Amino acid sequence: MKILQLCKKFPWPLKDGESVAVNSISKGLAELGVTMDLLAMNTQKHFTAVDSEVIKSIPHYRIVKWVPMDTRISVFDAVRSLIEGSSYHLKRFINPGFANTLKEVLEEGYYDFVILESLYMVPYTDIIRKHSQAKIIFRSHNLEFEIWDRLAYNSRNPLLKWYLRKLAKKLKDYECAHLQDMQYLMPISPVDHKKYVKLGYRGDIFTLPLGLDLRRYPMNPPSISSKIEVGFIGSLDWRPNVEGLQWFLSNVWPSVQANHPHQFRLHIAGRNMPDKIRKQASPNIIIHGEVSDAIDFIQRYDYFVVPLFSGSGMRVKILEAMAMGKIVLSTGIGIEGIPAAPDKEFIRVDDKSQFLKTFDRMARNDYNIGILGRNARSFIEDNYSIKHISTELYHFLHEIHRRSLQKID
Repeated sequence: MKILQLCKKFPWPLKDGESVAVNSISKGLAELGVTMDLLAMNTQKHFTAVDSEVIKSIPHYRIVKWVPMDTRISVFDAVRSLIEGSSYHLKRFINPGFANTLKEVLEEGYYDFVILESLYMVPYTDIIRKHSQAKIIFRSHNLEFEIWDRLAYNSRNPLLKWYLRKLAKKLKDYECAHLQDMQYLMPISPVDHKKYVKLGYRGDIFTLPLGLDLRRYPMNPPSISSKIEVGFIGSLDWRPNVEGLQWFLSNVWPSVQANHPHQFRLHIAGRNMPDKIRKQASPNIIIHGEVSDAIDFIQRYDYFVVPLFSGSGMRVKILEAMAMGKIVLSTGIGIEGIPAAPDKEFIRVDDKSQFLKTFDRMARNDYNIGILGRNARSFIEDNYSIKHISTELYHFLHEIHRRSLQKID
């Protein structure tokens, strides 16, 4: 079986959820004997200097190709798309150079499947159909329009709210219009599975959660300490993360410090950190910026906060923290798509009052953090092991392949 993955950014290093998701499933399938090839956009925003060391780091790919692209936002083009009624977010990823490279890759080799990693690869389906007999799978890491719809709902700026709603509607219209063209769909969670069915999808659907290679995540259970270190890690060029973190810093953290002087310290890590967050550094807010090793950062702290109020899909950093036995404090939207049990495998906090009550309990050592940490690790082992998930996917793909051969006969 041969598979080509198309990605909107080069999936290395493993500093964000999408890169972890792309590599984990390709590695899992390769270990089962599947030939995996990669064609990725290499954007300025997420640029990777691809050299021999990078190639050695992703040996699960037989062929690795990338196309440099500039997807930076142009105000002029954004306004023009708004007037035309088209989706500027999608148009930024339509590139002749990438289209030509895709055509060359398809003509040079036979593929059983082409996996479109995200909605932004969907515009290339016509090229795939013209130059290959491969079956096309749309792998949805989230419902893209839902992210912007939730951002619009939370925005207090009337003009920004209007623009975000327009943007969300265009993305939703595009996704709904092309959904039925996708014979095979792989949402990332049962929650997203149900949403796609509600939107009218009637093709073959296989829920593919993110899988973790648990060998990379040593269990490091939390311990009781007089000084409680709390972590936050997430891409800070992703608007939902910035929105949630800023809310937490403005509404929750000052009260935590007032109620429990010198008992808590917050550590913030993330790439492309905005100045408005960086400037809030203090003795009790440590700004780490972009860290070279996310796993090492998560290992250092016992608690992690996920104050998300918008976004969609599945938060990989939650899974990674739970895999190492950390205590995750998350909103309902943050944990969405991850069927963990509150107060057993994580702590759910949806507003300022709940956050403050939780920090009060943390200060009193009122949680059995040893049991919470072990429960979190067991939950990941039972539900998100890459070996289990890739094996299930392999059987799904093999069944599709078997059915297609029967039709030929």
